[in-house]
Amino acid sequence: MPKEIFPSSYLCDCGHQSDFFENTIKEIKAMSYKRKVYLGDSAPDEHTIVFYRGEMVDILCPRQELEEPTSE
Repeated sequence: MPKEIFPSSYLCDCGHQSDFFENTIKEIKAMSYKRKVYLGDSAPDEHTIVFYRGEMVDILCPRQELEEPTSE
């Protein structure tokens, strides 16, 4: 389960940490009360943090997308 590291960092299950400015997170959380908001970091293996209703609800990880099993 991804987790928030107060005040403005997020840790993915794969170990990647995304860091943002505190004001950016404050603005994104405020915007997310009306709709889902996606915030991407600038790392080469870009992770996308998903906010909804003022909270981080998920992290979209490119590494985990590659590891998902395929149905045969």
